[in-house]
Amino acid sequence: MEIFDKKNLITLGKIDVSSYLPLHYRYITMKVLLFGPSGVGKTSLMRTTCLGYSFVKVANLQPTKGISRENFIFRGLLEISLWDAGGQERYKERYFSEAQRPQVFGDCDVAIFMVDAINIDAAIRKEFDKFLASVKAFSPSLRTVNVLINKIDLEDAREDEVFEMLTKDLTPENHKMCTFTPVSVKEGSAQHRLIEILDSMLQQRSIEMQRMSRIRASLDKLKAESFAEFLLFNRPDGLVISSTLGKLDTQPLKFLTFELGSLESNVHGIFSTVMEMQQKPVAPLSISAVIYEAADRFVIVREVNEHVILMIITTDKDAKTVPNILDHISEKSSTYEQLLKDLKWSSS
Repeated sequence: MEIFDKKNLITLGKIDVSSYLPLHYRYITMKVLLFGPSGVGKTSLMRTTCLGYSFVKVANLQPTKGISRENFIFRGLLEISLWDAGGQERYKERYFSEAQRPQVFGDCDVAIFMVDAINIDAAIRKEFDKFLASVKAFSPSLRTVNVLINKIDLEDAREDEVFEMLTKDLTPENHKMCTFTPVSVKEGSAQHRLIEILDSMLQQRSIEMQRMSRIRASLDKLKAESFAEFLLFNRPDGLVISSTLGKLDTQPLKFLTFELGSLESNVHGIFSTVMEMQQKPVAPLSISAVIYEAADRFVIVREVNEHVILMIITTDKDAKTVPNILDHISEKSSTYEQLLKDLKWSSS
């Protein structure tokens, strides 16, 4: 696959959204995939929006060879890695090959499928279906696919028929995922729509970064209150979300499930017997934390929610250390409650 990588530090727009971000974040990065048949206006859209070219300057562009990858700075905060995929058949065969699909369709933050309003062709629908399947497979967190129907300024434009072609027999799930917009690069509505898409992503990313900043602040406050180190892990892949140690390069966390059944233990049975002997109700048991012991400190691991694991490494083995830590990660602690609130996004 031919990939041409260029760097263009172009600032677009004049909206100041820097208040969304903590000072130590310079840019939010985002991959934008621009895909579709040859000659529909993908490169023209990219150059008129991101490089400020006039439509006259892009009216007779040569077809893109392979994937052209260029970087732009949007509104001074968002670094866009824009993948402009040439639409010629010889390249598309490579894009959809098993070897290259993960690279082309993986890690997409914005996926745009562009067609023109004058071409009604069953092959385009087939390509659209393969595109949807690929971005869903390799960018599973992607919630929206933006479909731009270009060249509606032409007299023979048939955008309604193109829409019908692309949506006929589309599954409800895929239809809900796709947003269809008739546009014109020549008249400027396509550029306006692309900027709207990027603005929406910038706001979402900025809010996420702001939330991450609050999570780190809560961890730092817990450390100041308890004199321990706090590490948050994403349970599905075991990677570090945040920690009081800053950037941490470590192996992914592998941990057993916090369920009594996984321990093959009869603790609950013995507990039930004792409660019955004391004529007290038998309350359900759950594992709130697992405590590991080293020569000079404790390591406490706790399940925050089904997606997040908290690891705490103490600085000593004083008799009050564990009770103190457990108090700080309970409902008694307003700091921990704030952390839980900010972590709700992890389970959404």
